[in-house]
Amino acid sequence: MQGPRDSIIAIAATMSLLVGCEADRSDNDVDADEAAINVLIEEMTDAFEARNWESFAGFFADDGVWMPPGVAPLTGKNEWWTLVQPWWSKSTVLESSVLTEDLIVSGDWAIERHVDYQMTIFGDGAEPMPLHFKGIYILRRQEDGSWKIAQYIWNENIP
Repeated sequence: MQGPRDSIIAIAATMSLLVGCEADRSDNDVDADEAAINVLIEEMTDAFEARNWESFAGFFADDGVWMPPGVAPLTGKNEWWTLVQPWWSKSTVLESSVLTEDLIVSGDWAIERHVDYQMTIFGDGAEPMPLHFKGIYILRRQEDGSWKIAQYIWNENIP
């Protein structure tokens, strides 16, 4: 059975092969793709802060896979919602930031590695809680040229 580590290795190997095939792509194309991905991440972060699930989930491919810590991979928005729903509407995100540390675009695929900081209140009257994460978005270009997140892998950094 193929696990998440095997999937990451296979994707990384495929990306390495694709990089060699993309030598004729102009830097302008890659720059435009990187800019579009950065806008996607910014808008997705805004939707997350606003607790707008429909908007937030719209940044992910319909068959997208989430790989949160301590949980089996979840495929598709319905499985994700089952995981997040109990706390999504009962939490308030006071601030959230995603800092991209690396972004590699190769053809119709991209890998973005980031750190994520959140200040969140869970429940009524609770004290704000700082959260620190690291993660990887694996993005796929859609038929209309837009980008969506195909896989999201993350875990928490305990300060």
